[in-house]
Amino acid sequence: MKAKQTPVQLATVTPRSFKDAGYQTATLGEGRKVIAQYVLEQCPTFLDTVPDEVKAELFAGFQLRHYELTGNKTYRMGDTGALIPDPDGGIEVNTNVAMAYTSQAFGQLRKDDPALHGLIEVSRKAFSKYASNCMADLRSACKRLLTADQPRERAVNKGFNQAVTDAFDGLDKRVKVAQARGDDSADPVRFRMAVDAFWKAYAK
Repeated sequence: MKAKQTPVQLATVTPRSFKDAGYQTATLGEGRKVIAQYVLEQCPTFLDTVPDEVKAELFAGFQLRHYELTGNKTYRMGDTGALIPDPDGGIEVNTNVAMAYTSQAFGQLRKDDPALHGLIEVSRKAFSKYASNCMADLRSACKRLLTADQPRERAVNKGFNQAVTDAFDGLDKRVKVAQARGDDSADPVRFRMAVDAFWKAYAK
């Protein structure tokens, strides 16, 4: 009988409590920090430009884990030409099989074997989304590491008068644009008169 690869369990255990969930979250954060440190040391341009060879290695790692998580699926050809799931089938589909197709070969598969093409397409799309999320998580970890020691400047709270002035300035530009677009309800002159009336009524 053909050996089957069984999907592995997730790397983290199920939290037993909110305290445990908090502990695991902190631990995962520490792990991401170490990985981000390594990536930035090996590839200082990572957040701006990722060399092809670096991206290829990262995606190879993503693919390895995705394969571990999803495992193999085997199929057999049905009487109608459709592929039917069968644990003892001879047609194997998994992440590694799907990603081994070049773009040209994958495109040709649509014509040569539409049923298999459909299954391969599902697997390729699933991995593409998975890898994209992994890459986004890695980029976020790198950004967080680079900005960790930078003090955040707190914006000075605006007084109410300044906030209103800024709002009126924005609306003054907007009413002119709206009038230019043919909005009959937009009247820059009347708006300016309304603003003047507001300040006369509100001024102390």
